[in-house]
Amino acid sequence: MKYSFSLILICLSLCVTRAQNPIAAPTGTGTTGEADFCRWQDVEGYWWYGGKGTGLCRYDGYETESFRSDRQHPNLLRSNDVLCLTEVPSRAEIWFGTKEGAFVLSKSDYTIRPIEVSNGMETNELADKRITCLATAPDSTVWLTYRNQLLHFSADCTLQERLETMWQGKNRSVLRLALGADGTLWVGLWNGGTLSFRRESGVWHPEEHSSDDFPVVTSSSLSPDQQKQQIDSLMTLFAPGNDAKVLSWVTLPDGHIYIGTYHALYLYDGQKVEQKMDGLDKVRSMAYSESTQTLYLLSKARGVCRWKEDQLKVLLDSVQYRQMQLQGDTALLLSEGISGIRLLDIRTLQLSADTTQASVRPVVTAYVVGGKRQLLPYGQRQLTFPRETDLVEFSLSTLTFEQPSRVQFAYRWKETAPWTELPEGKHVIQVAHLAADTTHLQVRATDMYGRWGASTEVLTLYRPARWQESVWVWLSLAFIVLALALGWFVWRRKRATKEDRLDEGKLQEETDPLSVADREFMNKAMAAVSAHMTDSDYSVDALASDLCMSRANLYRRMRGITGQSPTDFLRNQRLEQAAHLLCTTSHSVNEIADLVGFAYASYFSKCFKEKYGVLPKDYKDAPR
Repeated sequence: MKYSFSLILICLSLCVTRAQNPIAAPTGTGTTGEADFCRWQDVEGYWWYGGKGTGLCRYDGYETESFRSDRQHPNLLRSNDVLCLTEVPSRAEIWFGTKEGAFVLSKSDYTIRPIEVSNGMETNELADKRITCLATAPDSTVWLTYRNQLLHFSADCTLQERLETMWQGKNRSVLRLALGADGTLWVGLWNGGTLSFRRESGVWHPEEHSSDDFPVVTSSSLSPDQQKQQIDSLMTLFAPGNDAKVLSWVTLPDGHIYIGTYHALYLYDGQKVEQKMDGLDKVRSMAYSESTQTLYLLSKARGVCRWKEDQLKVLLDSVQYRQMQLQGDTALLLSEGISGIRLLDIRTLQLSADTTQASVRPVVTAYVVGGKRQLLPYGQRQLTFPRETDLVEFSLSTLTFEQPSRVQFAYRWKETAPWTELPEGKHVIQVAHLAADTTHLQVRATDMYGRWGASTEVLTLYRPARWQESVWVWLSLAFIVLALALGWFVWRRKRATKEDRLDEGKLQEETDPLSVADREFMNKAMAAVSAHMTDSDYSVDALASDLCMSRANLYRRMRGITGQSPTDFLRNQRLEQAAHLLCTTSHSVNEIADLVGFAYASYFSKCFKEKYGVLPKDYKDAPR
């Protein structure tokens, strides 16, 4: 069962249409608005189309992006009925007309703006007008029509001039519009009639033509591109609305032209266009053999065919080929075919082996970051992502539009890295952890037969590094940890040294040459003081009582053994205990003062400094 490309695009738009932010489009000759569906393939290869209620749509072979007024964008377009399209390649813009005004979509940022013409009352003349035709001239100016008005705009949407269409003295609305290669403006009118406008000395001169008065497009002075434009203009004016797109043509020795379109084969004899056969479905290429007076054509639906004496015969029922040339009268060269260049001997109908590499060009069509899908701006090859970006998705396409489910993609991040291949039919690259700083994405693809192409799409991606991804941050943290470890080690060494010194002092006291009686006396005195260490009221009298001695005897005995008074002994015992607690505990100075029997912390600090030369709070770190 055969489907036209228009029907396919309409179905796809209903299935996978996505609403995006306001946007604009590309360049080209005009597309008329007679049919309820219009389409345009831009210089990048994307298909742009529109129809009743669809808004402006872009199709990349996998997904359709739609630009229309909806709940998310209620004021994007005044009408979602798109009637005509054209492209201005020099500005990367798509111009399109609707039932209520004309708009421009910029492919640089995918924003849409209306085309405005002041009518002297601070309102837009085009705001409520049905725009019927758009056409781009070779100088990137654009012709726009509504009713019987022909408006000529510069590429920046400035109105340059205005023409009116009159037929036999009466206003007649424009139905179709085409630009000739010689600068002639051809206009088809409603209810019949054709006008041509030729510019002479800066003035446009209209001329009326009957239905049999057609432009002659064969001229030795025209280049192939100019002749193609003339033929496009001819078919736009006189072919059925759904079959005006010229795919191929060939000029016969007598000047007649065979024209192949999306659906049919036509013959132009310089006077009229005659449909020779319908239902061919994309006449991709044609070649004519003068020796046999035979036309050979390549149809997507029927393969390689022969047209002679108004009869079509299928020679090779193979639909994978796209271009065709005759080598002599017997050999047919199928060029740029998906399965390669092969030679077909028309007499034996035998094909040679495959001799060429696949010709596919992968492109990145869109990307998703932060859950938001964004189209890749026209000509942009570098993307910058926020610092916190992790997950990114890239949508790919080859823009061939034929069996995309059989195309396979592969990607890599470095020139020397191995390729990562996606499953057949999958066109989305998912990056879970986007590398910091600058990386380069390279992509390649196969054709529908699995042959890899040589060309790659390269994108430069940049994401600022997070603080934890910086080498200098980790080096600084390592330095801090090392400094803390070294400080802790030094502190532990100092503390161990102080404890050793205290132990040495005690050992020296224990080894002093005292008598047994004096040692017992001193042990009892120290035990008594230790037992009442926390008692700030424990005095020399209390110590004498505990030792069963008078105050005077205690004084004489203590002075004789230690050389110090009982008061000094009592205070020194408390201070020595305080020094030990300072080195071995984490108590504060006030707490230690209470633990060693000093009622006032200030007095304790004073006494401690007199004995040890430093205040209690500095004792821990003071050298000994």
